[in-house]
Amino acid sequence: KENPDDISNLQLAWEMLELAKVIYLKEEDKKSKLKAAESFLKLGEISLETENYEQALSDFQECLKIQEAELEPDDRLLAETHYQLGLAHGFNKQYDESIDQYRKAIKVMEAKIGKLKKTVEDGTQGKGKEPQAADDPIKAAQQEIKDLEEILPDIRGKIEDMEEEKKNIDELKSITKDTLAAVASELKPAESSEPKKAASDISHLVRRKRKPEEESAEADTKKTRQEEGSGDTEKNGK
Repeated sequence: KENPDDISNLQLAWEMLELAKVIYLKEEDKKSKLKAAESFLKLGEISLETENYEQALSDFQECLKIQEAELEPDDRLLAETHYQLGLAHGFNKQYDESIDQYRKAIKVMEAKIGKLKKTVEDGTQGKGKEPQAADDPIKAAQQEIKDLEEILPDIRGKIEDMEEEKKNIDELKSITKDTLAAVASELKPAESSEPKKAASDISHLVRRKRKPEEESAEADTKKTRQEEGSGDTEKNGK
């Protein structure tokens, strides 16, 4: 059962983020635009929480549009947004779109890992094994590589889940189709094995229209009979 306090908190957060989004969108500097993108991202997360998946997709796409215009192609923020889009599409039963977004997230992360590894390689060339400072960029790059590599299996697992879900749905559709076909076949009236009786022939009850020559021949016959009958009468009268 939903806690009314949770709903009110989400509503309050949504209102604050909506206001922040409107304010940031009025500004033209990069920082404000990225803040607007962050507001869209958080609004999308709230929509996911409330199962309003269409709205979540809309907010995430707006976020992505801003980020792609302002960030480097290998920025982790892009990977996060693609990941959230993958979640939203998955919850919305759009499995192909979900898989596509997860793959895009992986692509961004792999590009970032490649860039970080190059940074580490370039930074360690010619250096000894002296202790690294806490704020050493090489150490930070190594830690980020480790973090990203730990996240990748989770996203690949999401892709496998979506592929499995899609397979199950396809199988269910196939089973449903076969079942409906079987039911339709059962409901279809069975044809009798006995030969069908010929339709009653009533042609003998219908007066056939005679041809003119037949009518003429019959008239001649009747006339001859009448003449013969008349001749017989005259003979009998004599």
